[in-house]
Amino acid sequence: MIITTFFSSVSKEKRWVDQISKKFIREVSIDISTKNPICVFNIPKSITIFKPEAYLPQVIALGPYHHMVPHLYHMERFKISCAKSFFNQSQRGHGNIKFREILIDKLKELDPVVRGCYHSYLDFDDNILSWIMAIDGLFLINLLQDYFVDHGNKSMVGDTILSRDIMLLENQIPFVVLKEIYRTLKTNSSEIDEDESELFFMMERFCRANSPLQLSSISSCSYNETSHLHLLDLMYHLMVKNGFPKTERSNQDEESSHSRSRSEEIEDMEEGISSACDNIGEITKIAMKFWIGRKLLKPVQVIQDIPWDKILTISGLKVVKHPDKNEGPVVVEISIPSVYSLHHYAGITFKSTTEGIMGIKFVEEEATLYMPVITLDVNSEVILRNLVAYETTMSYPNSSSPFSQFIDLLSGIIDSTEDARLLKEKGIIKGELSNNGIAELFNGINKATRSSGNKTVVKINNYYNKKPVVKMFKFMHKRWFSIWKVINRLLTVLLLLLLVLYSFCEFYGCPKLFGGSN
Repeated sequence: MIITTFFSSVSKEKRWVDQISKKFIREVSIDISTKNPICVFNIPKSITIFKPEAYLPQVIALGPYHHMVPHLYHMERFKISCAKSFFNQSQRGHGNIKFREILIDKLKELDPVVRGCYHSYLDFDDNILSWIMAIDGLFLINLLQDYFVDHGNKSMVGDTILSRDIMLLENQIPFVVLKEIYRTLKTNSSEIDEDESELFFMMERFCRANSPLQLSSISSCSYNETSHLHLLDLMYHLMVKNGFPKTERSNQDEESSHSRSRSEEIEDMEEGISSACDNIGEITKIAMKFWIGRKLLKPVQVIQDIPWDKILTISGLKVVKHPDKNEGPVVVEISIPSVYSLHHYAGITFKSTTEGIMGIKFVEEEATLYMPVITLDVNSEVILRNLVAYETTMSYPNSSSPFSQFIDLLSGIIDSTEDARLLKEKGIIKGELSNNGIAELFNGINKATRSSGNKTVVKINNYYNKKPVVKMFKFMHKRWFSIWKVINRLLTVLLLLLLVLYSFCEFYGCPKLFGGSN
């Protein structure tokens, strides 16, 4: 049996052995798991399969994961130029200090910690990895400083694609690396704490400018590498805050199964009605042909004109395949009515809350769903998807996923452009994205939470199902759906009889019977 590994050559295997042997003693003395947990993940295919391009950089690679990707490597010269310029500017007045001596050696000492931040094995030696982190870290700090000093700068800072790539999970530079680079650039040790605070505030400014949701105040978060691991992690925690209340999950699976069965029954009813309407249409067309009258056709032409596919299908002799339902991954959403249904059938209104994700609640007495304001632009989908991916990869069994629950809720209630329009009208959704773009965005996001709903979703479904209009529909569906089946069977038989009679009259002629002309 041949065992394959992720190493592409024997030399890489030897390099791995050398790295492990050299670092074993050093890593034993460093508690990497608690001070610097894994925070930069390779996103699993189960998440990226629905839209892989939303998780991959388009123009620039930061960190080791995408460093050698060919179409991104042309930006290396640009990164090196920015990093060199920023380094020289920071070291102005401190003598001619070599880049290798002041920064690369520092990062080499930090190598075990850096590797401990990444989920996948990094097939680089100490020197190469230190250079990657130094160049990319300097480039990112330079960009953050430009954003912090001059938010109106539209040259590099205003590049939306660049901002998009910076917020990707696989493109994150650990905060511990950025902090070490920033500290190394400063020669006055008394200013270290102030420098770290300044770096944190630069990161916070960038997150606030690119976040789709309103962020919490900076006082609610502490600035150190143990609480905020990188730029995306900082945005995530500023969104959800610490101490987010856990959702009640009792009776959710039961409610979900009821909701799924109701949804499937409604789909069956719609298909039955649609099939009956199709049969009525076919019957009408054939009946009209009798009264209009036509010239006799040749027997071969008559046989060819008979819709055999239709006859075989409705008679059950031909199985209709639905390739769209079987090919490729299917997006799954939580079971909850759309915004339009909630508003028009249950009288539920929507209001914005300033409490962020923590403020999501359904007040039954007011028939009001409170939700945070979300601002959507061309980069919002990428940021939302990567935040969900980060929360999913960081979560532990039985842990709550507040951000994923929020996105699942939006994906569940937004089905059409009308749903997007109503939420825009209520001030829940803002930004430049069109109603159609909003609908496509949330219809393409797969359910991320393991549970089928949270406490708010259960309350909304219970309230909706108690409304008289909904009860009447359920009653009609339960009592009268069987009638549609009978009607459809009768229409099928009638259609078959008319087809046979029509074929007979086309060949032999039935002018006296139907008043047609020869």
